[in-house]
Amino acid sequence: MEDIQIAYDLLVILIGFAALSITAFWAVKTRETELRDFCILYALYTLVLIVLVVKKYLFLNVENYSARSWYVLSGLEQLFNFAVIVGTIHFLTGVYQVRSRTAITGGFLSIMLISEGLILSPIGAVLDAEQQTIHLGIGFQIATGWYFVSFTLMLILGYGLIRRVWYTDKRNFMIGLLVFATVGYGETLTNLAPMLHPTVVTLSAERDFLLSSSPYVLYGIFLINYFLRFSLPATLKPDTVSEEFLSKYGITDREQEIILKVMQGKSNADIAGELFISLATVKTHLHNIYTKIGVDSRFDLLARVRSGQ
Repeated sequence: MEDIQIAYDLLVILIGFAALSITAFWAVKTRETELRDFCILYALYTLVLIVLVVKKYLFLNVENYSARSWYVLSGLEQLFNFAVIVGTIHFLTGVYQVRSRTAITGGFLSIMLISEGLILSPIGAVLDAEQQTIHLGIGFQIATGWYFVSFTLMLILGYGLIRRVWYTDKRNFMIGLLVFATVGYGETLTNLAPMLHPTVVTLSAERDFLLSSSPYVLYGIFLINYFLRFSLPATLKPDTVSEEFLSKYGITDREQEIILKVMQGKSNADIAGELFISLATVKTHLHNIYTKIGVDSRFDLLARVRSGQ
């Protein structure tokens, strides 16, 4: 039975790698910042799954697998869990176009590192090698509480975006991500709530089934299917935007230049250099273009130009 569980976990990871690879390919192809940030957070959760599989495999197959090794791997798992939260907040604040995004991400990252230090510190846990038990302390409780607060904030930000993206190509993208996150949130409550009180953990196998792996697999399949159907404009020349499209959205000559550069795969810095304008000016023009067309990213802009709608 244990071998079947590990085989299932490996299948989940392989599907995740396939989804991550094709998403990363299009992130590089389109140079879309939000898509790049999404790839990072998806990769981080894949690392969480990998650590869980390693912990399960070691417990089942290594005779002298110690409580210390288990706790160190658990700390690594929690580090990646914190990183997923920080990566998701960074991604969502990017979609919200929050100006202090870097500062917010840096703040959460700093607290994440402090929390990880508390988990691995003497006040985080006391190991009993002979009894193969771990006495969780106040440091672990503080880190767990902060993780729960961060996760809650992340979900609030995510659900707040639904209305903004409902009529864009990003709707299914966000719904899938939120379903995945919500299941993980429920799983977190179930597994971490008892640990907010002083407790003793006995070294044992990992839980038989990671509930959030199911939406992870389904979301991975959705990503694979979505990007297999996605293609860059093929009917349009890289230096052409239809007059009908320009007229429909009231695109100015300068905005047309920006769109053409985006179609050529140019980054914001490249566009600024080639048009002899500042990076801030490029971002302002892109924001105005997004507002006129009703999109909020390069990814959606390319899709709209491709369709001519």
